[in-house]
Amino acid sequence: MKPIFGKAPPLGLRLILAIIASIALIVSDGQTNAMIKARSVMETAIGGLYYLANTPRTVLDEVSDNLVDTNKLQIENKVLRDQLREKNADLLLLDQLKVENQRLRLLLNSPLRTDEYKKIAEVLTAETDVYRKQVVINQGQRDGAYVGQPIIDEKGIVGQIVSVGENTSRVLLLTDVTHSIPVQVLRNDVRLIASGTGRNDELTLDNVPRSVDIVKGDLLVTSGLGGRFLEGYPVAIVESVSRDGQNYFATVTAKPLASIERLRYVLLLWPTNEEMRKVQSISPEDIRRTVQQRLENQGAEADKVKKTLVKEEVDNHLPVGEDVNPILENPAENNQALPVSEPQQREEE
Repeated sequence: MKPIFGKAPPLGLRLILAIIASIALIVSDGQTNAMIKARSVMETAIGGLYYLANTPRTVLDEVSDNLVDTNKLQIENKVLRDQLREKNADLLLLDQLKVENQRLRLLLNSPLRTDEYKKIAEVLTAETDVYRKQVVINQGQRDGAYVGQPIIDEKGIVGQIVSVGENTSRVLLLTDVTHSIPVQVLRNDVRLIASGTGRNDELTLDNVPRSVDIVKGDLLVTSGLGGRFLEGYPVAIVESVSRDGQNYFATVTAKPLASIERLRYVLLLWPTNEEMRKVQSISPEDIRRTVQQRLENQGAEADKVKKTLVKEEVDNHLPVGEDVNPILENPAENNQALPVSEPQQREEE
């Protein structure tokens, strides 16, 4: 078929016609309802093309985001697990520190008078053989320790120093088979000698006549005889008394008040000049008055210490520790020396 026009219009004419048509559409756009409807129809027709064109980019963005989020979550999860392990380790250490703090607080409230000088020592090693009950502490000549120095804990007498080094000392425990200590029954002022048996929970009283008034539950305190241990410190509780009719002496055993099997911190004592002067002439009545004075003047302080420890443990959702001195529960009934406030330190001689 032969075309009507032999050749197409020139490019310049087509450009002019296109410009004129564009200007006409621009001027008429939005002026009539027909143009508005036409625009709406065209927008609807090409709307699907927009979604189709954006689909690859949307899919790629989602995949990339998922990969990034997964990697980020894995890193965060690893960091959180490491932090959780560290916190758990800190919690274990915190529990240990709480127990240690409780022991130190009880130790600083040991049954001391305000004029006595004391110093805390830590147990480095312990020898718990049946025939050798000794511990090594981190206080030596440099710290003023000396041979024969009495050692106590928050409950009572622990032992005495038998050898001293520059920075350490060796303590002979009162349960050692070679150790003996002069004691006094607090109830009736009877004076006896308590010796170690090699067991952490037992002492024996030597050469006790059958007629001596001593019964189970009696509190034994240091008598001060010999000048080694100061008077009035708790030593043990009488556990059993056996009077065999065929023997002149009774068999008496006692349980030490000090926590021999759980020693971690102890106290070194330095006696005052006045105590050293009167130690040879002290009477049983003087010892009894010393202990009774501690009971009367220091019961309130002991109750305060116990209530504070219980409150701290309850606040931290911990069970009340068994290391709290049982003497604190009923001072009048137990008739034992109670922890007191920390004394003022004096200068070492």
